[in-house]
Amino acid sequence: MRDGGVRPAGEPSAPVAAGVALLGCLFGLGVIVHEYRDTVRVFPAATALAGFLLLLTLGVGYLLPRRIRPVVAPPHAGSIACVAWGMTAATGCAILANTGLGGIWAKTRGVDFADRWGAAVTAPVNEETLKLCGLLILALIGSAMIRAPIDGWVFGALVGLGFQVMENLLYALNTILLDGATDPGASVDASFAARVGITGWGSHWAMSAVAGTGVGYLVARDGRPLARRVSVALGCWLLAMGMHWFFNAPLPPGWRGMLARVGVDFVVAMLVYRSARRHYLARFREVAAEEAGTGAIRPEEAELLPRRAGRRQVRNGRPRPVRVLIGEIEEAQLALVAGRIPRADPSEPARSERLREEIATLRAHLRARPAAGRGRPTESPGGSATPGGA
Repeated sequence: MRDGGVRPAGEPSAPVAAGVALLGCLFGLGVIVHEYRDTVRVFPAATALAGFLLLLTLGVGYLLPRRIRPVVAPPHAGSIACVAWGMTAATGCAILANTGLGGIWAKTRGVDFADRWGAAVTAPVNEETLKLCGLLILALIGSAMIRAPIDGWVFGALVGLGFQVMENLLYALNTILLDGATDPGASVDASFAARVGITGWGSHWAMSAVAGTGVGYLVARDGRPLARRVSVALGCWLLAMGMHWFFNAPLPPGWRGMLARVGVDFVVAMLVYRSARRHYLARFREVAAEEAGTGAIRPEEAELLPRRAGRRQVRNGRPRPVRVLIGEIEEAQLALVAGRIPRADPSEPARSERLREEIATLRAHLRARPAAGRGRPTESPGGSATPGGA
């Protein structure tokens, strides 16, 4: 089955947007290398340890948001691009922006204010904006990437994950210096435990997921007025900045305050996810039910199609050629529904008709094959929800 179950749509702005993304990533990576190359050269073993620990975090963090995306995971290409933007472009540019704005606070409000509140009034504006730029660029590269708010949530979480992993690596290197370089390995372990095991549950991934939901709402072709979509997108961006401010603010103090801040951000992100997921599944089931009239998706198939386990259940226990055909039918059905999720996509009618014809052709091929172990054709599934059945 093709990744994501959707056919990507070309965009006239895609080459320019991809070029901007590449330049941004290279520039950000250059800034990071310039700022930390000496520390890496002096502490290579500790850097390798930090990199190894954070690669484990990246692996787990990459799987989770993609796994909880309803129906199918998003394409790997877009997912990896989001992580790369967060790790390089957003992080590198944030280093420069935070340094500049932090200096302004120190000069205008005093050193004490900058030490106590600098992170809370600097990072939310710079970092949430830079991470959001990656999602906007992704939307320009391909409209098939972000079709609904839930896609923005998932891709936003992946951008935040990339930023979070790189920031944790840089913080681990800074911790070595702050501890006087007496035990670099212990400094890395302590930083990893604090920033991954404790604060990582409500950090950048959560903030960017909320902001990304707004991008998904903005770019979705659902027929809603532009003013409403812009307002929702701005609201989500401001909410993400508010979450970031609360995360960095020294109130409430102490470790209990930190746990409270992490918990609040986690809950907010998951509430936004739950709302986006519910609306997406409702629209998915609505489209699947409408397709019953065309014969492309039958009622029993519509029940199983949104669930990964349900689709596997239909394919299991059949000969490989039959499984392949069923998988192709499911893929075309998923592409059909995904293409109709946006209500106002001008290219949707022609694309949907082609997919319906493809599904009908695949059903005909499937009916021509005998059902393994049943001694009768698959067009008489005996009540089974086989996509090729009657």
